[in-house]
Amino acid sequence: MRPKHSFRIGLVFVLVAALGGCSGPCDKLDSITGPGLNANGVDLSTYVAVGTSLTSGFESGGLVDRHQVHSFPSLFARQIGKTVDVQGNLGSFAQPTAFHNMGIPGAILVDLVDSSFYHSAPPQIRSNFTYFNLIQRSRGLILTQALSLGPTIMSLEYGANEVLGPATNGVAPGASTSAIYGNLMTTALNAIRTLSPGTRVAVFNVPDVTSIPFFTTLSAFTQSLTNGQVIPLEGVAGPLQPGDLVLLSAADTIATWGCGIPAGGYNYLNPPLHDSTGPLPENLILRASEVVATQDQINNMNLVVDSVAARPNVAKVDLHGLLSTIATKGFSLGGVVYTSEFVKGGLFSLDGVHPNDLGYALMANTMISAVNARFGCFVPPVDPLSYASSNASMLSPVRDRYPRVEGLRQELRMLYGSQP
Repeated sequence: MRPKHSFRIGLVFVLVAALGGCSGPCDKLDSITGPGLNANGVDLSTYVAVGTSLTSGFESGGLVDRHQVHSFPSLFARQIGKTVDVQGNLGSFAQPTAFHNMGIPGAILVDLVDSSFYHSAPPQIRSNFTYFNLIQRSRGLILTQALSLGPTIMSLEYGANEVLGPATNGVAPGASTSAIYGNLMTTALNAIRTLSPGTRVAVFNVPDVTSIPFFTTLSAFTQSLTNGQVIPLEGVAGPLQPGDLVLLSAADTIATWGCGIPAGGYNYLNPPLHDSTGPLPENLILRASEVVATQDQINNMNLVVDSVAARPNVAKVDLHGLLSTIATKGFSLGGVVYTSEFVKGGLFSLDGVHPNDLGYALMANTMISAVNARFGCFVPPVDPLSYASSNASMLSPVRDRYPRVEGLRQELRMLYGSQP
């Protein structure tokens, strides 16, 4: 996740030329059915979303139609009066125009303005291009495709993967991550302003990924079988310390093989198994110093978003604040307090990374609030209760404290690659 980037000279002019010469697949798609203006005359006639798996509606390690229709772009589109089509198949792969939702699982901000990493040989950044093949479809820059639709309102959601990719492999992002992000954000917004000056942009800031269930579910400590004393798990680099995080992807390694369980310790994921087969690999641990380094990069990236949000055509969507609220005090809805607890909290899907339908509804409302406040709109909020599920909340007991998610590590490698 630390690629060496060389920014293309005159990128804006390249984009201008690309858009100016579009024909066939680049033809403008007629606006999705719906009113062109909202109550106070702000033009919301054409909405286009660009971003990551969060934009695509990814849940529980996959991308399926029944959840994708509840992605935050889909919910926002409905709230501004659009009709959202449900395909349920790959028939839209041949669609001659770009998609209004260009959210691609595994994408990072550089992918918006540089196509070097989509289908490169040898592969750079990522080793799997499946989602790019399905959504970007080898049809040029993501930004070029998005602007070919003539958006009047656009959401831009990037940054989480720049830090999540390394963190899910047990390391901190590179020290230059936020600086690269800042340069790319300026490049992208300058291009949008030059090529489509009437487009309003809702820019999501970067959430603290270390507060999601993937990093907070498993304990770095266990108990002695003899005296009940709290003792740390063992990592290759030594015993875990306060502030160290054990990744959710370590569950099978601990439960099945007892890795990390010290001599005489209790295997809290598989009580009958107490014998350790060795220390826990460091790629399944995010050490406290790496947590701090990750959060530092996130904070610096969010300073970039704060800065660009001063532009008249930009609204800041505070995803970082939403996740912080959920992690610290939860979200009260219908008499139930939803939290970031894995499974029982009722806001995250089974991969411990992505929201469930209710979580995406809260993201949509965060975007709606930001757009309304910045641009003077009156977009009605989503009713979260319509997306709250009683079997995914504290209303319903969970038999397993740590349910196993098959294929989680494989899915993470597909999204982020095996190396940071």
